[in-house]
Amino acid sequence: MTEAPQRTTSGPIGEMEPGVLAVLSGVMTGLIGAVAYFLVPLVTSEYVNAGGRDSLEVTYYILESFFEQSLFYHVGVLVLVPLVITALTLSLARRGGHAGRSTDVAVVTTVIVGPFVTVWLGAAIAWGAIAVQSPAIALLGIIFALPIAVILSVCVAIVTAVSAVGGYVLVKRFRPRPPD
Repeated sequence: MTEAPQRTTSGPIGEMEPGVLAVLSGVMTGLIGAVAYFLVPLVTSEYVNAGGRDSLEVTYYILESFFEQSLFYHVGVLVLVPLVITALTLSLARRGGHAGRSTDVAVVTTVIVGPFVTVWLGAAIAWGAIAVQSPAIALLGIIFALPIAVILSVCVAIVTAVSAVGGYVLVKRFRPRPPD
């Protein structure tokens, strides 16, 4: 007599537990945003080869780069990425037999929270780097940085939420229907 195989989270992605899939989807969305808005501006600028730049100057350049990006760039990062990641994650969860409301809520929530946390993490790292070089400027800068971080994180959360809900609706609408 053979025993039934055990389900593990180390198998294919479709067999992962829904909580693991949800966390991975949020982390992936946040990482893509971090690469698009923090890493790409630094790598494609003159700051890479210049060396020894001031933290305040680099932070200003990243913020300036954010506002100079085209609308299509922002749509790609803030709308398309969460929509696709939500739809893929929910499809994989359903394929693995996890088609419950709790799975849907977990995936959509983490896809929204990932980029929100990324904005605050980026702001905290920038503020910390500035504080190491110049504590007085960092204290003065908090007056300006905090409202900017609040506004950006709220905008990111709203746009990402609409996109993640769109991915959920897409999967819900086109799910396989049982035969009549």
